[in-house]
Amino acid sequence: MPLTAAPPAHRLPPLALDMAHLMKITVCLRPFRPAGPRLEVERFGDKTVVHNYGHGGAGWSLGWGCAEEAAALARSGEADEFAVIGAGVIGLTSALRLIESGAKVTIYAEEFPAETRSARATGVWSPSSRIALAHNAPQGFAERWESWARASHAAHLRMVGLLGDPVEFLPQYEVASDDDGEMPFPPATHDFLHINRRVRDLNPPWRRLADQENPFAPRSTATGQGMVFNVASYADRLARLFMLRGGRMIRRAFPDRSAALALPERVIVNCMGYGAKAIWGDGTMVPVRGQIGWLVPQPDARYSLYHGGVNAVSRRDGVVIQYYGPNEDFGYGDTSEIPEPAETEQALAILRRAYAPPTSSRNG
Repeated sequence: MPLTAAPPAHRLPPLALDMAHLMKITVCLRPFRPAGPRLEVERFGDKTVVHNYGHGGAGWSLGWGCAEEAAALARSGEADEFAVIGAGVIGLTSALRLIESGAKVTIYAEEFPAETRSARATGVWSPSSRIALAHNAPQGFAERWESWARASHAAHLRMVGLLGDPVEFLPQYEVASDDDGEMPFPPATHDFLHINRRVRDLNPPWRRLADQENPFAPRSTATGQGMVFNVASYADRLARLFMLRGGRMIRRAFPDRSAALALPERVIVNCMGYGAKAIWGDGTMVPVRGQIGWLVPQPDARYSLYHGGVNAVSRRDGVVIQYYGPNEDFGYGDTSEIPEPAETEQALAILRRAYAPPTSSRNG
């Protein structure tokens, strides 16, 4: 069967999309910067700070490529001992790239990997998700982003097939909404930069399903294979690799910048994500709220489904449900991390419609 072929319609079990299967609801504030991720050096007296934060919704996707650049900046001097602040995916990958160069590295973090915002991610390859605004991105940003994306994708591929399946490919289905006069989503007011086409050669091609093989017929459905991160096992693997290679991880809170600069290491890699807004005075940072409903794992239905602005990904650590809203403005500037069950209920109701006959068919 070709890589992009979908299972026959009768072999695709439906996802159990109801609140009775809900394990938890988590909320993540994605760290968005209109100019894109910050990867640069800043000096405070005898301390050198390498900033690596502000990846929007692309942290997992771009982690390795940005880590390589951050590690190179950190190693440009004579230091061989480094502090990394933050134990999310950006902190873990940055620390690993440094320790692989022979450096001595300590991660300092208030939250350990399973507790971080990175642990609440949807876990799909999305390297350009809210990465920058088109009118704010600096000249040459697209080329720099592409180098991060390609380096990261190659690193992710090396994780495919490892114990715990930290990275795998799943069939994806994008199912059209009812064609019954439903109003289209309004355009976003923010001009988010869309540059994913620069790396579209990295993904297996998609195709439109014929009716006889379409599990969601008569709705038009496109399918392809997509890269998925099983975040729990991936983060655990990164933390274990870091510790096995001699790294240390110390739980520590940083109430202000002076606390960070008081660390004994002369070179500090700042991977604080949205926390950098307050600690490092980045007034350009904007939170983008994203809520995920976690359903119990469904090993008999391993695929992802997008329909009506909602995405479901049947990962090994749970079926994650996320409502993307009417456009990319959804969640922009929202600082609330309080779960909203009604949002998850709405998302599940929308997804259930993908398996039901279209409205026009029911009325006909």
